Amino acid sequence: MTAVSLLSSLAACLALFIAYRVYQAQALRLKAQKHGCQPAPRYKHKDPIFGLDIFMRTGDAITKNRFLIEHQKRYDTYGHTFEALNFGSHAIYSVHPQNLRAVWSTKAADWGIQPLRLHNMKPFCGVGFITTDGPEWKSSHALLKPGFHKSNISDFAPLEEHLRIMLDQIPKDGSKFDLQDWIFKLYLDMNTLFLFGEPIGMLSASPPPHAEGFLDAFQEGFNGCGMRIALGPLKVLLPTGGWLKACAKTHKFADVYVDRALEYREKHLAAKVGEAPVKQRTLLYNMAQQTGNRTVLRDQIVQAMMAATETTASLVSTVIHVLATHPPVFAKLRAEILAVGDESLDFDRLSSIKYLQNVITETLRLYPVFPQNNRVALKDTVLPTGGGQDGTSPIFAPAGTLFDTCFATLHRDKKIWGSDAEEFRPDRWDGGFTPSQYEFMPFGAGLRQCLAQQKATMETSYIVTRMLQEFKEIKSEDDRPWQAQVALTAKNANGCLVSLTPAT
Repeated sequence: MTAVSLLSSLAACLALFIAYRVYQAQALRLKAQKHGCQPAPRYKHKDPIFGLDIFMRTGDAITKNRFLIEHQKRYDTYGHTFEALNFGSHAIYSVHPQNLRAVWSTKAADWGIQPLRLHNMKPFCGVGFITTDGPEWKSSHALLKPGFHKSNISDFAPLEEHLRIMLDQIPKDGSKFDLQDWIFKLYLDMNTLFLFGEPIGMLSASPPPHAEGFLDAFQEGFNGCGMRIALGPLKVLLPTGGWLKACAKTHKFADVYVDRALEYREKHLAAKVGEAPVKQRTLLYNMAQQTGNRTVLRDQIVQAMMAATETTASLVSTVIHVLATHPPVFAKLRAEILAVGDESLDFDRLSSIKYLQNVITETLRLYPVFPQNNRVALKDTVLPTGGGQDGTSPIFAPAGTLFDTCFATLHRDKKIWGSDAEEFRPDRWDGGFTPSQYEFMPFGAGLRQCLAQQKATMETSYIVTRMLQEFKEIKSEDDRPWQAQVALTAKNANGCLVSLTPAT
């Protein structure tokens, strides 16, 4: 084929696609009118055919750690709800609580994540609560839920043991260091202990032999899933060989623990011993009491590790960052913690330290660990608001529509939070104001609300309390503001640079 004929063919294909897009837009308008809907403000694309410009801007913002800033600018420009193109398909961006309520609750059956995630992530983490909708999701959720019962997450002795290892190693002579790195090491050990029954040895620098290279493989596999989702149809440009090897290595690591759990299942359940011993009340052992399917257990445990990666660690690090940069808040919280005395730090005791809970809640408001989320319309549906000239008419969302929301923007909306929405002010939670479930969504909402919410907040409470018992001053050594580095979760791209003054 000559260059001229090739160009002619490409031009003909483009013309057909444009004609199809015109037809599609007309059909969408007719359907919207039939449902009494009006369009929302339209993003001003430089590429009006595929909308690749918004994809390029988003990619550039992610690499520069300005992803949340870019989202905020879009909402500042177009309002609470606007429409755009996503690789030539329809997309709706919204932080309006009524729309969030519809997508996450009242019309949740119309929206899902499986079309977006399963085909992109299945080679890495299989079929589970992160990748599926409907009966498959319900089955996965039911399998995981017992592992997060209070009886399985209320023992802080393992956390204290590993925290003590960390405290014995970090600088306590007033020198500057990045505490975030240490907290992430702590939580790699804590997460693998909770999931598999064995820490990976990050703090002790003594990982088990079968863990060699696992963390790198897991991160490569995890990142590969994110890249494939972000690139959409362009994911075919990504090489697959290295990614599939990383997936296989991750599976090999998880299978070691799955086989142990299945061995426990055969010995203990067959003998009808009853409840698992305390040392075996890990998430994987809890699931093994319900199923002996090896693939199901591996898929669920890999997905659980994906959900746990950098979540509680990010929250703990950010809480300490804001305490270090707000000395009056630090002083008030430490005084309240010291007033508790040396009593046991259990669930009830930690929950009763009101200002501590206010500090954690305010941190989740301004710096949510999960700052952004997507859904896909599984069928033609309607969002309740955002359309028309006054922005109050319903919006039509045809099947396949991408719904994109940003909790970080929602949590800074001055119409909800007042003129001081950008300020870190824990005392705001003492007043009579209580946001609705769809105005404050740090752990999502509805049926898919994060199962580990209580585990994360209570462990954060415990670590922050212990840090303030151990140190009379945690001083910030960084003038830079908190800057979001966003993957599945968000953490401070600048770390948590501090110096510590011991209490004794």
